[in-house]
Amino acid sequence: MKKLIFAVIGFVALSCTNPSVEEGLAGLEAALAELQLELDGIDVNQMITDVATMQDQVEAMENDVNLYVEQVEEWESQIQSILVDIAAVQEIIDNAGTKAQVEAILEDLAATQAMIDQLVLLADYDYDGVINGLDQCPDTELGLTVNEQGCSEEQAAALTATASSTTTSSTGG
Repeated sequence: MKKLIFAVIGFVALSCTNPSVEEGLAGLEAALAELQLELDGIDVNQMITDVATMQDQVEAMENDVNLYVEQVEEWESQIQSILVDIAAVQEIIDNAGTKAQVEAILEDLAATQAMIDQLVLLADYDYDGVINGLDQCPDTELGLTVNEQGCSEEQAAALTATASSTTTSSTGG
């Protein structure tokens, strides 16, 4: 193509002797020479290498982006799990009793315990006919005759012996 341009310029130059055309052609030749120098200065192989390097960098960035997307999806899953846990805790909080309600329940429990304690005292666990509140021998064998304290003769004698030894040891004698 360069040869064609020079041929056209040469043909025009030979057929014309106009000084302004000659100056225009000279300017054109100078511009073409400058353009040729610039084209000669371009390293096409380096440009190809640079483009290949950029393609590798773009692929590496795409891989990084894909890893980041996976990590974000994992974080979103964890966040959803945390939100579910928070909702469960909120439900517990919403259904929890107030301090006044808990205190009322504790008072009811104390009153119930007092009634149970009374029932225990009124019960007769060893079936000897003496209620637990008055029974000094709560483990009397079934069928034995007992005194007003719920003790068989043998248990009463043991209690008396224990009482006298305690009295003797406390009085120093």
